[in-house]
Amino acid sequence: MKKIENLPVIAISTFGHCGIDWLHSLIDSHKQVLIIPPLSFFRKISILKKKRINLNNIEDVKKITNIFLEKSDNKIGIKRNNILNHINNKSLFIKKINEFLLSKKKINIEKRLFLAIHYAYSKVKKINLNKIKVIVAHEHAPWNCYEYDKYFNSKFIFMVRDPRATIAGSLRGFERHNNVPLSFPIDINLSFMFAASEFCKKMTKKKVLILRNEDMVQNLKKQMKKVSKWINIKFNKSLLKQTFAGKAWFGESSYLGKGDLKKKRPKNYYKPKNIESRWRSFLDENTIFIIETIYEKLMLQNKYKFDNKINTFKRISGHLVILFKFNEFKNLLSFLNPNFIKNILRRSIIIFYPSLSRKIFNVAL
Repeated sequence: MKKIENLPVIAISTFGHCGIDWLHSLIDSHKQVLIIPPLSFFRKISILKKKRINLNNIEDVKKITNIFLEKSDNKIGIKRNNILNHINNKSLFIKKINEFLLSKKKINIEKRLFLAIHYAYSKVKKINLNKIKVIVAHEHAPWNCYEYDKYFNSKFIFMVRDPRATIAGSLRGFERHNNVPLSFPIDINLSFMFAASEFCKKMTKKKVLILRNEDMVQNLKKQMKKVSKWINIKFNKSLLKQTFAGKAWFGESSYLGKGDLKKKRPKNYYKPKNIESRWRSFLDENTIFIIETIYEKLMLQNKYKFDNKINTFKRISGHLVILFKFNEFKNLLSFLNPNFIKNILRRSIIIFYPSLSRKIFNVAL
């Protein structure tokens, strides 16, 4: 019997609103891959530590398990990300987690928890571990990817997309949710982009594969062959079909509605010209200019075409404007509002000191 602790771990993450769920859904049904619903494991570890729960205290095992399996506590919870929604025998699932935790005490607790959840999932879903070649972990927030390098010496796949399409789609999506602060959507996008850029820069090229969303749209088979080679699995047609926990998934689009689609998207919906038409109709020229100055390096690295010719003056101008745009600014008295000042300070640190921003500000776990 193959031991789960001997399987390599590949982590998938993102530069923002770039299609990581799409990538997850394509990998989901491959018979050589063990992948669970998007748990964002080290996000949950951060929550546990913030609650000051001692991970090494075996008496807290039940409490730890409950936190890992409860619904997302962020502002925009997604039902398919709750692993219990995909499991029939929940009591057996929790029992297998606890059994693994108790039987593998020599393994570091963070690593043990990760393996316990995947082991229990394989048992409940009757997955034959002898046929599994790799564990693929969906870690949505790029700043948590350092933990995979630390505990599993992982390789990584990052999704990237034209930043203008990324920002437009994300802002459109947040419009569909109530009580989200005006500053949050842009700050979380900046956090993702700068954290992912910093992470990929620190890793060697042998550790990180960056996939362009646009390349997948234009030739999915070619890109998924690249993915299968990267994670060392055999290419088959399952890598071209979208599923979550084995069930067909129609995707999601912030332009079509809130949450998962209930039916197939319109024909030619993802044609490049239609994608561009959507983000251009949503963003004004000034916002496009700001995005191109802030995301300049990312656009150059991934060969996205600019609307604007960026020079030093425009670069400085764009960075100054982004500090004040997408904030609650009513009049000059807003400058005296502590929250307004805090937002500007936070955004400055996110842009110029992304690692430090994670330690100081809780933009999102």
